[in-house]
Amino acid sequence: MSFQQQYCHRPSPQLRIMQDSYTHLKEITKNQDDSLMSPPLTPTDAPLNDLWHCNATVELSMPSIESPKKDRKQFIKNYARMVPSLRKKKRNASGIFALNVYRDILLKQEQLQQQKQQDKSKYNHCARSDNVVPHTKKRKMVAEDGVKRKRVSSVLPSGKDAALAFDAVDIDTVDIIFYPQGWAPFNEALDQVPVKVNWKGAPLPIDDQPYFDHLHHIEATMASVLRLSPVQYLRCKRTLILAARTLKIQQIPFTKSVAQKLCRVDVNKTSALWTAFGQLGWFDGPI
Repeated sequence: MSFQQQYCHRPSPQLRIMQDSYTHLKEITKNQDDSLMSPPLTPTDAPLNDLWHCNATVELSMPSIESPKKDRKQFIKNYARMVPSLRKKKRNASGIFALNVYRDILLKQEQLQQQKQQDKSKYNHCARSDNVVPHTKKRKMVAEDGVKRKRVSSVLPSGKDAALAFDAVDIDTVDIIFYPQGWAPFNEALDQVPVKVNWKGAPLPIDDQPYFDHLHHIEATMASVLRLSPVQYLRCKRTLILAARTLKIQQIPFTKSVAQKLCRVDVNKTSALWTAFGQLGWFDGPI
């Protein structure tokens, strides 16, 4: 090749400047065209394998990957502000933005929860309004006289208070003075009504114990059979009669279980005395 041919193929400095300017303008135009394209609804980051055609090293390629990622996130945020369907329903909602599909699902779930709550409240309301109490004889008596019944625990001592009250019963005062009017037990009933108590074991000899002279001979027999001292028997007697009076005033039945909680002796012994005193009419009071 001659020197003239080599000189003709080599571009002049002016032509090289024009070519570089054209290449630069072409890249700017290409970037502007790419920026005008609307991004997809669910943008994804380009995988690193797409950069296989680049001949740059790893150190030079890393900055080129991070900068588009930041620009892409900022562009997505700006795009979300412009499109109402991509906005969050609430500021505290989870996720970047909520699509219409997810919004409809959330609305459907809220409607189902509200319907369940309404059904539950309706069911509870019906259960309270349809609560039917069977009419027993006792309830009819309460409705007829119009007197509200009180609980036994509100009128009689219980627990430790009952034990202290039992030990503090006065057994020195005579019956006519101790008992309220009409509640003194009639000893004549002991001779007229045959009462009998049973207990396992041999009778307890109480002839030489204190307060034995305060007992009727039938009462002495009952106390001996039940293996109670005269003091225990007299305290049980006065405690049960006073409790029967209090419950009668309050119109509360005096049951065996109530009596067992008042006397500080064996519950079976208390039950035997409760039965015997009831047969003698000592729980009836004045008519």
